[in-house]
Amino acid sequence: MVIPAFDAESTLGSCLDSLRKQTLKPFQIILVDDCSADRTASIASDAGIEILSFSERGGPAIARNAGAEKAEGDIILFLDADVVVPADLIEKISDCFLSDSSAVAVQTVYSPYCPAVDLVSRYQNFYYYHSLTRIKGNSTATFATWCAAVQRDLFIEIGGFNTSIPEPTVEDEELGYEIADRGRKIVLARNIQVTHLASYTVAQFVRRRFRMAKAQAKSGWRSIKERLLKRYINLRETGTHHSRWVVLSILLVLGAGFSIAAFPVGAILGVSGVQWLPAAASAAIVLSLLCHLNFFRCAISHFGVKILPGFMLLCLLDMAILGWGILVGTVQFLAGKHY
Repeated sequence: MVIPAFDAESTLGSCLDSLRKQTLKPFQIILVDDCSADRTASIASDAGIEILSFSERGGPAIARNAGAEKAEGDIILFLDADVVVPADLIEKISDCFLSDSSAVAVQTVYSPYCPAVDLVSRYQNFYYYHSLTRIKGNSTATFATWCAAVQRDLFIEIGGFNTSIPEPTVEDEELGYEIADRGRKIVLARNIQVTHLASYTVAQFVRRRFRMAKAQAKSGWRSIKERLLKRYINLRETGTHHSRWVVLSILLVLGAGFSIAAFPVGAILGVSGVQWLPAAASAAIVLSLLCHLNFFRCAISHFGVKILPGFMLLCLLDMAILGWGILVGTVQFLAGKHY
């Protein structure tokens, strides 16, 4: 088991406590301290687990690869330091490999509920829960390292995570797509739900989603056929957590934004037909929300109808951030900044 950590003192203790309660004890736990400035290393030391420390920040891809090099088991389980796992996690993951001889990796899902009670954190957590559980079948092309396991030999064969990716963005996505593109099976274990301890302010949410969108845009342009078209735009639903309906929603929100921005300019210049732009923008926003109908229905079933107005507003904000991030990432890629 490999746990990369950077300034994780607020959540690491709870994460390690959940590992101590496992019905099937982990063979090895390696914490990779990515140059933390807080008590991350001392908390891990007090827990008696193996620690690999960096003298300078390397980023999650480098940290996970370094931990994987020290791992001795046949299966490597990657776990984030802000996640609490169920007591039968290792037992269930072992069962996934034993019961399906074609399985080379196992992907878990977030619980739909998180300890943070603020609207932004609940939305972000539930968005990730829904984006994976909506996938049809028992396999996926997604490998999200909040809690996911992979055969060590395959991981080494692929070359691990792409260390050119400096931030926690798409390094795990690309690994999952590489596994799936080789015709290997990642089991989607919906019955293994882990609890995400993170909480987000609006500003943190905006920065995080913008960063992710930029990285995904660059990732897509680095491989147009296999990632941009097949995995991100995902017209044929290729088992990723990216939905074609989300892509359409982003385009509609961007269109609404451009219409709103163009209206006063067109009115000043006396452009014919400009009076229809506000109506067009309103229609685009309504259609954008309809793209998320299943997401809203699922949210209501878990949290009640009172959650709907807040989730709708955050969804529109989310689509706008993602759209803007994709545009900025594309411009940066064209300018030569490919990572």
